[in-house]
Amino acid sequence: MTKKNILFITTRNPFSKNFSGDRLRAIKIINFLKKKENIHIFCIDSSKSNRSTSNKYSLIKFIPDNFFIRFINTIFSILRVKPLQTGFFNSQSLKEAVKKNCYKFDVIICHLIRSAEYIPKNFKGKKILEMTDTYSTNYKQTVTNMSIFNPLLILYIIEMFLVKSYERFCLNFFDKIVLISKQEILKSLNISNNKKIIEIKNGVDQNNKVYIFKKKNNKIIFVGNINYLPNKYACYDFAKNIMPKINKIDPSIKFHIIGEISLIDKFLLNRFKNIKTLGKVDNLKKIVKGSICGLANLDIATGMQNKILTYISFGLPVICSLKATKGFGDNKKSNGLLIYNNNKKLIDLIIKLKNKKKFSNNTSKKVHNYSKKYNWEKTIKNYSKII
Repeated sequence: MTKKNILFITTRNPFSKNFSGDRLRAIKIINFLKKKENIHIFCIDSSKSNRSTSNKYSLIKFIPDNFFIRFINTIFSILRVKPLQTGFFNSQSLKEAVKKNCYKFDVIICHLIRSAEYIPKNFKGKKILEMTDTYSTNYKQTVTNMSIFNPLLILYIIEMFLVKSYERFCLNFFDKIVLISKQEILKSLNISNNKKIIEIKNGVDQNNKVYIFKKKNNKIIFVGNINYLPNKYACYDFAKNIMPKINKIDPSIKFHIIGEISLIDKFLLNRFKNIKTLGKVDNLKKIVKGSICGLANLDIATGMQNKILTYISFGLPVICSLKATKGFGDNKKSNGLLIYNNNKKLIDLIIKLKNKKKFSNNTSKKVHNYSKKYNWEKTIKNYSKII
């Protein structure tokens, strides 16, 4: 069987050391397709690192436009009725390279909506948009949670409407749209169904169950990129409004935040009592062993939360807001996910996991079994059906 030539376009280097859920998903897609097809990667990246990665993969980096040009492009995006992010992540050299070489490829996959405009209109092969999440839904939730005094509010409102309009354009332009949650885009665009939309869930690498209940376990952990606004809001809210109430019941309990974080947020969060920011951690096993639970207390959430998948892969009990679990779709409670709908319920669940051995161990066993449903090898193989 002849291998297909596939071009994967992304506005950020998926192999960068800066971790994010969308980069992880991109890597899994690339590695899966690489097994049976010829895949080439065009990405925007100004760094000179990852030379070994460039050798292992057919990867070409394009330098982003300078900041002034990107700023001008961002402003002109409004006039073109396109999302601001398409202007900010613009690279003229990448656009020209795709236009010049597109005839060589059977399939072009655009990673996230901000790379969608790189496909020439005259491309005759299959066009796939790896949208991942419905960004219009994300922006709507963000706007709802922002203060009216926040100077960025108007920008988020503008981007919310521009993204929604652009998602409609993408639905008409692309042959296939891939999302973690099909229902989110159907609801956002107010459509009943569309055969172009394909749902492919996120996955997780399988780990041994390392969580063990111990009375001395005293850490609540939050894993995620804290530079990402939904994660930042969740951490500040928990540190400011929830931890003081928990510590009145049990002063030994601490909140550990794991993931990329700015110096200012690190400084501000560490000022709260019993809060510790750890930055990026390569091996979570030791931290999981001394933890009470993982936390996914997000008020802004679309798709599937990778943090939940990470927790349950180690058998760590996880407490989630309802929004954080919507991308899972099935009967979440019977599979061990602990869902709260108010702060009192959240605190009660934490204290129960801290003190009740049988409850904690049963929850751990359920979630670890549940994680096996989302093995990356099982979920990502669905890509072979649409190439």
